[in-house]
Amino acid sequence: MAQKPRASPTMAHRVLARRLQRVRVEQARLSPEQAAHLVGVNHMTIRRIENATTSINHAQIEQLLDAYGVRGAARQTLLDQAREAAEPGWWHERYRPVMSAPYQQWIALESAAAVIRLWAPAHVPGLLQIPAYTAALHRALHPDAPPAHTDLAVELVHQRQQRQRERGARLWTILSAAALHPVIGGPAVRRAQHQALEAALTQSRTALQIVPLGTGVHPLLGAPPVRHLRLDSAEIPDHVVEHRPGATTITDDEDTVARWRLALDITAATATWPTTLAPHLPTEEEQHG
Repeated sequence: MAQKPRASPTMAHRVLARRLQRVRVEQARLSPEQAAHLVGVNHMTIRRIENATTSINHAQIEQLLDAYGVRGAARQTLLDQAREAAEPGWWHERYRPVMSAPYQQWIALESAAAVIRLWAPAHVPGLLQIPAYTAALHRALHPDAPPAHTDLAVELVHQRQQRQRERGARLWTILSAAALHPVIGGPAVRRAQHQALEAALTQSRTALQIVPLGTGVHPLLGAPPVRHLRLDSAEIPDHVVEHRPGATTITDDEDTVARWRLALDITAATATWPTTLAPHLPTEEEQHG
């Protein structure tokens, strides 16, 4: 029987992993090798548990808590958290067919982010897309995908948008004016997408800046789409996701995150805060194809 695919780690799983690491280091004062020896596993198993790169194993966690001397209410709290962490993310069962492994990894971070900052150089990002735009973009990027997958991809983006609004997460997008020009889905879809962006300019939890076509050199010139995610958890640091052709990089490396955050800050200082998109849109002739 084929093994059921492992769910990508949710925020609850990541937080549990950090807490188990902290207990090992601060309370038990054990190295990964020492902890592994006490519970009879390889030291890499300890590292995978603490990096949330392996499925939740309740028996193994109980063994670790025994080895670390965790008792009473503290033990029960961690066991309760382990049960919560074992639950797959909302995207796991229904949307896996249209999600790459990196997509599943960063969607868990986005789903728990308090602030989402985006650099969008080539097209409108998912959290600001209308369904027809999402569908057209998915068909263009996945020409061999069945229609059912396009429908799922559209539904997934809608779910992301709805959950972001329900959480009250702040969305701050720096959009290159060039991203407003591609005809994705045809002129009518492009016009409808522009109208949706106009409406977004008035939304309280949405900040939308435009880098005009005539802008000079800035730190994000030539950069791929980037998302900076500030997590709604003091235990999980900021993450940056870089979307390069054929490869998505997800990191919480402090220096890398700081470098991208500075690039976003400097570019934001050069970008406009439009009250209308009109100055940045294609000409009337281009609009009508």
